[in-house]
Amino acid sequence: MTTLTVDDGNHLRLVLVNHRDALDQARTQVLRWLERHVPTAKLVFSVELILEETLMNVIWHAHPDHAEHLIRLEMDVDAADVVMRFEDDGVPFDPLQAPAPVAPRSIDDAVPGGLGLLLVRRCARDVTYQRLDGMNRLTVRVARH
Repeated sequence: MTTLTVDDGNHLRLVLVNHRDALDQARTQVLRWLERHVPTAKLVFSVELILEETLMNVIWHAHPDHAEHLIRLEMDVDAADVVMRFEDDGVPFDPLQAPAPVAPRSIDDAVPGGLGLLLVRRCARDVTYQRLDGMNRLTVRVARH
């Protein structure tokens, strides 16, 4: 289940169920919406990376009960930025407080994964987190140019 509301072209709102296929649905709708704003390749890359990392973290880790939950994504665009707001009712998790990953000492020590939060922070101009009324609220601001 995915619903889409577009207000005046500068606002997108998606409500997604916490299933893996929600990522593909969201990506399609976000990229279609973003295309109207003549994005740079760097902006498309950043938005897609942030979308994938954030949604997959919520889908895989936020709900230990494995029940169906909703994830809300709102996006706005202005002259300088694209703002992405994610909201879920999962376990409290402030990605800004997560420790930085430890670099492996050798290729043999390296394991896949674990770099998503670092990549999100590097792609964003600003990242903020709030826990309000039992909801995680992550806001990511990405420079348009």
